[in-house]
Amino acid sequence: MKFVENQSSDLSKVSLIQLWREFVPLSLSDVTMACGDPLITTTLAHLPDARTNLAGVGIAKALAIFFESPIIMLLHASNAVAANPKSRQALWRFTLIAGGSLSLLLGLLSLPIVFNLVGAKFLGIPVALAATVQQVLLLMVLWPLAIAWRRYFQGLLIYHGNSGAIAGASIARLVTMGIVLAIGVALELSGAMLAGLGLMTGLLVETSIVTIIAYRCGATVSPPIPEASQLPQDLSSVWRFYWPLANSMVVTWGGRALLVGAISRAVDAPIALAAWPAAWGLVLVIANSTRMLQQIIIKYQGRVADRVLLNFALSVGGGCSILLLLISTTTVGELVIQGFIGNDRDLINSIKPVLLICAGIPLLVALQNATQGFLVGAGKTGGVNQATWVGTTVLLGIAWFSVQAGVRGATAAAMAMVVAMLIEVLFLLLKRRSRQPI
Repeated sequence: MKFVENQSSDLSKVSLIQLWREFVPLSLSDVTMACGDPLITTTLAHLPDARTNLAGVGIAKALAIFFESPIIMLLHASNAVAANPKSRQALWRFTLIAGGSLSLLLGLLSLPIVFNLVGAKFLGIPVALAATVQQVLLLMVLWPLAIAWRRYFQGLLIYHGNSGAIAGASIARLVTMGIVLAIGVALELSGAMLAGLGLMTGLLVETSIVTIIAYRCGATVSPPIPEASQLPQDLSSVWRFYWPLANSMVVTWGGRALLVGAISRAVDAPIALAAWPAAWGLVLVIANSTRMLQQIIIKYQGRVADRVLLNFALSVGGGCSILLLLISTTTVGELVIQGFIGNDRDLINSIKPVLLICAGIPLLVALQNATQGFLVGAGKTGGVNQATWVGTTVLLGIAWFSVQAGVRGATAAAMAMVVAMLIEVLFLLLKRRSRQPI
């Protein structure tokens, strides 16, 4: 990874307003991407067999993202090696091998003999949902490869200052999903098939756009710079370079996938498996808008006072948490939820307490990304990985014991998520105070 060197102290007068101006465009692509889940959820909620489809698609998406998790950090790696042609070529080969292998594994998981072993016996997915989950997984089999491909070219675009193209491609993805969903509803396709087609078609359109723009703007052929000579230039060195970046994401999304196993064993498992992905999708739309804080922190650490950066993180996260609190407690908020998941009162009643418990999640995500940014900027990436392990362990432990104690599934997941993220943030803060590189 590359780090921004400390510059002159006159830059320390950067204001919160200036930070906001730089942050908002960066967060647009994340917000747009996160809007895809509520769009899918809203569509499924207004189609027949809504609960089964919501639960099945939620489980399938969690599994697909787990297989995606090892290559999520390809964006950072691509940005870091963009300056050197040999490094770019080596990372491109790694991207194809890693993405293709993960798609192959996802395809194997969707086979009945494998899915029955992993899904039913290990994750405890109800038999009534098995066919729906398998159908969506088959439609999303190219998901890891497409994600890896897209993030490789996104990294090149960021390095060459074309962030606007990434935001535009994300908007095109959302529009494409909307069109596919509208056509599917008109053709009366099944909810599960419609969700899978919408997710994959939107992703493939976005991937195609960033690829074309990267080639057109010359991001794939830029000459090397002297400072880039130490970058990895073959597959083995790329692996050694990339593995630390991937490990924390594997742990994070592996934990989210295993969380389904805890929810599926709750006393209200059928409705909890539908309520949790629906509620969490809405939470993520708001919380994910804070993720680009990490890039702001990395860029300005040492150039802007830490107090200013932390106040900025608090202002972003606090504002988003207030918005989620209003959605979970006001009449207007209930109308938003109802428009989001339809008129199923049991589902609404299951989602509202989850949203209330998760109201602090955007603030915690903001602080998580800020503290991670401080550690990454200081080269303490090991601390980020350790914090991920601690948070994920707490998440699964609390969810499991809460379910065993009779707590409703979605509520148990929400409580576990809040406590896990709080502990992870505290762990990151402790690592930030440490003077020793890790």
